[in-house]
Formats: sequence, C-alpha cells, structure tokens
Amino acid sequence: MATPAWKMAADLSEGYVTLNPVSLKKYERHEVDALAKELEKLVRDLRAQTVPQDDAEASQTKNRKLLRLSQATVVLNSWRIRMPK
Repeated sequence: MATPAWKMAADLSEGYVTLNPVSLKKYERHEVDALAKELEKLVRDLRAQTVPQDDAEASQTKNRKLLRLSQATVVLNSWRIRMPK
C-alpha cells in the first residue's frame, strides 16, 4: 500500500478516495486486512464523538463520514470474500 492504512481510512472518511474492486486489486491480503482494521477503529472513534444537538452542520458532517466509512466497509468486505488467495 502506497499510503499507510490509517491515512487511507482517513481519506475515505473525508471523501477524497473511494473504494471499488478495481482499485483494491493492487493490494495484498495483509494490506486489505490492515485497512479493514483501521476502518473499524475510525468508525468506533467517530461514533464515540458527541455533537451538540443544535449544531446541524456538525451532525451532518459526522453522518456523512459514517456513511462513507460504512460504504467502504461493505465494498472492502465483499472484496475480501472474493479476493484471490
């Protein structure tokens, strides 16, 4: 992986990068596993953050990040199942 897994996960949450099966072909199994671990950690940390109820923009930002990470996790898990050994 050209960039560390934690950086890739952060870029995914910000929307700078998206995952698809074509982009995942260049990664080895241990790199995909590391990225999955970092995605789980980032989702856990993001859900632990509290946002004031009256701050709609911060709430939307948090929800957008969670959505991006959730979509990336689904794509990554489906790739891990079909990944050549």
